[in-house]
Amino acid sequence: MNRRLFPLLIALAAAGVPAAFLWAWLAEPAKWVVSGNQLYLTESNANGQFNVVAVFVLIGVLVSFVFGVLIERLARPHRWPTAVSVALMAVVAALICWQLGMLLGPPAPGSVSGLQSGDKVEAQLVVDAVSAFLAWPLGAVLGFTLSFYLGSDGLAEASAESEQVLPL
Repeated sequence: MNRRLFPLLIALAAAGVPAAFLWAWLAEPAKWVVSGNQLYLTESNANGQFNVVAVFVLIGVLVSFVFGVLIERLARPHRWPTAVSVALMAVVAALICWQLGMLLGPPAPGSVSGLQSGDKVEAQLVVDAVSAFLAWPLGAVLGFTLSFYLGSDGLAEASAESEQVLPL
C-alpha cells in the first residue's frame, strides 16, 4: 500500500468534522409553530427540510470530490481497491458529518421548553434520505476517476493499455 494513501484516506474521513460545522452554519431548517400545547409544521415552513438535505448533499459532493482528486494526484494509487477505499471513507465522512451536525444544530423541537403560542422553533438537522449519503462516495469516486482520466498520467496509461499487442 502506498504510504501516502492511508493518511489521505483518514483525512477524507476526518473531513466530516469541518463539513458538519459548515452544514450546521449554512443549513436553514424547517420552523415548527407553537399553537397551544402543540407543534405544527406549516407548508410554508416545511421547505427548510429540503434545504437541510440539499446543503448536506452539496457539501458532501464538493468535499468528497476534492478529496478524490487529491488522493489520485498525491498518492497515485491507480488500482480499483483504491477507488473502493475512497468511496468507503467518503461514507464514513458523511456519517461523521451527519451525527456531529445533529449535535451542533438545533435541538429537537419537542425538547425545547418555555414556548408560548405563536413561537417558532427550528427543527433538528435531519437527513431522511439514503440518497443524500450516497452522494458523498459518488463525488469522491467521480473526482478520483476524472482526475485519473483527465490527468496526463491517466491518458498515457490508458493509451499504453490500448496499444498492447497480444502475441499470436
